[in-house]
Amino acid sequence: MQTRASFGWKHAVALLAIAAVASVAFASVFVFYGGTITAYYQAPPVVWASGTNTNGTDIGGKTISVNITGNSTTLSIAVHPTYGYTYYKDIATIKNDDTANGYYIAIKVTNPANITSIAGASVKLIISNTTSTEVLDLGTTGTSPWYYLPASTSANVSIQFYLPGGVKLPSAVVTEIQLIYSTSNAETPPSTV
Repeated sequence: MQTRASFGWKHAVALLAIAAVASVAFASVFVFYGGTITAYYQAPPVVWASGTNTNGTDIGGKTISVNITGNSTTLSIAVHPTYGYTYYKDIATIKNDDTANGYYIAIKVTNPANITSIAGASVKLIISNTTSTEVLDLGTTGTSPWYYLPASTSANVSIQFYLPGGVKLPSAVVTEIQLIYSTSNAETPPSTV
């Protein structure tokens, strides 16, 4: 004769066994639907370009080295600042080659300038055109606010260094940035790309 407790226990074990078999059986089912993505590549509408002082004479007879490569999508600058304020005016530009559309641009500091260990020292990137100016601290990681660049226009890129007198000159200060552009300023760019 079966008791009610043993009957329930046997049913529970049986149900658990069935559930385990069913979960294994259904765990390997995948459904795939087709789709097509077509990318039509085109020349970039917003690019780096030379400024009026690109490759000009720097302090000590050195050169303000500005290299623009990768279909004008990569910028490399080497300058030689000294104590006090050193301002490199219009050493590059951000150019909108699109004749019909404006774009929103921003600069993202991905690797901040390694000068912040020197008290009072700073490095700033200045983007300007005839109507507005945006100043970005290159000593901290972050992304600038959106800056509107109308069709067929450009914005000047300048850099300002400050190094207080009496401190040891650093051997090199390096920072890495990204130029971001978008058709809209409604969203924040992704944090990792």
